[in-house]
Amino acid sequence: MKAMPSRGRQYLIRLGAASIALAVLLVVAGCRESARQPAPSGTVQANEAYERYFGEPPAGGEGTCFARVGFFPLTADPGRVRPVPLFIFRPEGQLAHLLEALETVARELPPHSGLRNPFPPGISARVTAQTGESVTVDLAGPGVAPDSPDFQGLAASLVETALQFEDIERVVITVAGEPAPEMPPEGFGRNPERIAPVGPPLPLMVVGDWESGGKDPVEIRISFDRPVDVHDIRLFDADGREIAGEYFRTGFDMIVALHPAAPQALRPGMTVRAAWRVSDRLGREGRGERDFVLEGHDLPEGR
Repeated sequence: MKAMPSRGRQYLIRLGAASIALAVLLVVAGCRESARQPAPSGTVQANEAYERYFGEPPAGGEGTCFARVGFFPLTADPGRVRPVPLFIFRPEGQLAHLLEALETVARELPPHSGLRNPFPPGISARVTAQTGESVTVDLAGPGVAPDSPDFQGLAASLVETALQFEDIERVVITVAGEPAPEMPPEGFGRNPERIAPVGPPLPLMVVGDWESGGKDPVEIRISFDRPVDVHDIRLFDADGREIAGEYFRTGFDMIVALHPAAPQALRPGMTVRAAWRVSDRLGREGRGERDFVLEGHDLPEGR
């Protein structure tokens, strides 16, 4: 697909690594709801798993991307997993790309997401073989401990993520080439009972974009864990004063961006409070308030 040398592409790459933004591994910019922006020209193709858990996919920005699902262990019950939307951009080798996105997002899950990173430090997961309806995923790295209680969550995450593909019915997990302990001879199959309900949408982080060398932020972004429709959203400073400005959606409708009217009052590390009422494509409503530490992000030069 055609590359996007834009600020949107750069900060969405970071969000994939820093939030998903549980959100997500976002690699291109989504549409912006603003009169100054052209209508989206790309397409987003969703599979059955995405539509089951998250409904109709959002509009795309440029080219074609694929809406898929990653499964992450629950913090309170690591033997169970919860679906999270992920987006990939290559039609070939989609499971391999999805596992890369899964690892990237897992390492930056915020505590309030209720999800945990199933990957021990230094571990990597890669597809090593696919024969018929069986795929083999190998785990390598110094942090792999098949006898660890956390291994159950890692296995469940990999298995359910792989089994969303129609041509895969069994998943063989190996550790440095050796079969994982307690794995059935034919590999792991589906287990719907370990998939937890999705729950209401929620914000994951608040990030500010600063021009390189600039003193004031260009915009502030609130990232959500899935595409949302926004009914009400506001940001406040630590003293309870509302941060005025223009809001718009971007990034597959998973990001609400604010162009602040008084950017000079905003600095990295300050506490901001987000108040939101949003709903996802299946009508699940999320509302609440939460304090965030404003993270600072330097925009690349020549974006």
